[in-house]
Amino acid sequence: MHHSCETRASGAEQKENIPWRRWAIAAQALAGAATVATAASATTAPLSDAAKLTYLKSHMANVHQWKPTTLQTPPSSKARRLAAQRLAKGLGVGTTVPYWTTNITSPLDGNTYAVSMVGSSPYAPVKTNTNVTYVPVAVRIHLGGFVIDPTAVSHCDTQSAARRFFNSPIFRPNTFVSNGVNVSNVPGGTQLISAFQRANFWNAVKGTGYGVTLIPSRLDPIVVDWYPTNPSDTVLGIPDNCGGVQPVPLVEINEFDAELQSIAATYATPSQVPVSLALDTAIYVTTTNNCCVLGYHNAISVAGGTQLYAVGAFFDTNNAFGPHFADTTIWVHELGELIDDPFVQSIPGAPGGLNNDLTPSWGNTGQVINSCQNNLEVGDPLTPDQAGNFGNYPVVGVGGFVYHYQDLAFHDWFYRTPSTSTGGRYSFVGNFTTVQPKLCT
Repeated sequence: MHHSCETRASGAEQKENIPWRRWAIAAQALAGAATVATAASATTAPLSDAAKLTYLKSHMANVHQWKPTTLQTPPSSKARRLAAQRLAKGLGVGTTVPYWTTNITSPLDGNTYAVSMVGSSPYAPVKTNTNVTYVPVAVRIHLGGFVIDPTAVSHCDTQSAARRFFNSPIFRPNTFVSNGVNVSNVPGGTQLISAFQRANFWNAVKGTGYGVTLIPSRLDPIVVDWYPTNPSDTVLGIPDNCGGVQPVPLVEINEFDAELQSIAATYATPSQVPVSLALDTAIYVTTTNNCCVLGYHNAISVAGGTQLYAVGAFFDTNNAFGPHFADTTIWVHELGELIDDPFVQSIPGAPGGLNNDLTPSWGNTGQVINSCQNNLEVGDPLTPDQAGNFGNYPVVGVGGFVYHYQDLAFHDWFYRTPSTSTGGRYSFVGNFTTVQPKLCT
């Protein structure tokens, strides 16, 4: 059984309030005082610092055996899929985040595809910015005598992962140049995902205030204590960036997903997106040999609507999966995909049904290695350190901290339509200058 609680950490746990911009505060309905609950789950007694170090040194991970990846949706049983379909039948999408829909005909296969994305249409007569409310959540994992806490000051940093993450350019305006074009030339600047979406439809929105802006539901993140119970869950050691050893929890994807859905049901509504942050966490599928998923996004049918949610890890040590997966890299991947493929072919009532956001087949790039996909997952073709050897890119954020993000593919790359994006290219940073000339087989 999974138990979660909303809590304010004690001073000893070094929880930090996250400063937000005034424009964000004005747009949100602030939550009241947090309710403190007690997790009833039994757990291993906390280890001393000396015992932790001894354990980690004797349980060091062989990171060369790990294959970092992300998922569009977590795996689920046939029964869960059928239950979701029954729930959605006749309800349409119901209440969910703002979204728009269009049809795109691909010149490659002649098929017309139903495409839905979060926000407002860039083709509307008046281009507008859309505020999308997210619920900031920090998942504090209790496993094997360790507490992996995103709200505690990181060992190799002066701030916590939660503070770094929720102050990152994903949520705080910054300046972004895409293929030689300043796509942040709007009052107040743009968040990273909004900058990508402006670049994605640049020919239609340049000179306007179009965007998709993420607005927090509250000032500080909800801290959820989670006690994984799968017998295969474990903690391994990874060398950190400052001469020590960092614990990395390995947790099973289905039990983690159940906790994330519980978080969504407890703290969010279908019109909000729970953004659940984990620290240095790797997710395995069924067995620890099938590792590691670093993040995913999903859409599920709930009473009265469709709930979107996302999970990802903030890596404050660059030795687990290398520097190309540092800090916000995974989250840029997941939130870029959530915006452009919100219903992940799992909501029958979406425009186009389960075919929503399908594309002509593509592959053999990024994390789609020696295989093909046919969906609008804008991060997968450019996942770092895989087919194509793509990397990540720095951006200086609050306090001079250097964050990182991966390149994201534009919609025209998937449908093989002429580029309507920045610089006539097919990805945000410009790694894609052309489209794949034929269907992937």
